[in-house]
Amino acid sequence: MFRGKGKSKSSQHNEGGRESGKMPNSEIVIDGLNQEAHFEVCFLGVVQDINMGTSRKRDKEAQLVDQVEEAQIVGKLPLSPRDEDKVSISISRHGLKVLDSTKKVLQRHPLHIIAQVVHYEDGFGKPNVAFKIGQLQHSKDTCVYQCYVFQCPNEDQAQAVCQSLQNIFNAITVH
Repeated sequence: MFRGKGKSKSSQHNEGGRESGKMPNSEIVIDGLNQEAHFEVCFLGVVQDINMGTSRKRDKEAQLVDQVEEAQIVGKLPLSPRDEDKVSISISRHGLKVLDSTKKVLQRHPLHIIAQVVHYEDGFGKPNVAFKIGQLQHSKDTCVYQCYVFQCPNEDQAQAVCQSLQNIFNAITVH
């Protein structure tokens, strides 16, 4: 479900079993199930109706990135963000929340429908994070996915976004 590469960002320990780390454009607080991470990113858009296929030749992460890049090639998703595309994302036990610059909630995605998160470098050397989100359609026993794509200011932040989601899932499975 999670993909990361390179070294992880170190963080500082505070009293009370809480761990917090601060990097430009982000804030992470780790405290069991109450952990929360906030990141300033740019929203590139949504790729609708993701079909992952049944190919065993490529892993699921590569297939997801291929779908996102194909959407960019055909013009369904921009290659680079505009200034007005800046948003904040919050990752917690409640899921993924996207807020605009006035802190108005634009999107909410509960944790149980986040199927996959991948960070990758696009063709222009920019770090992107893609969240594959979907729900089981009981009538057809199929999954319909959308992919929400965000561009991070640097590779460390893209890794931190993925690591934050993994930390939340780990905290939940321990309890």
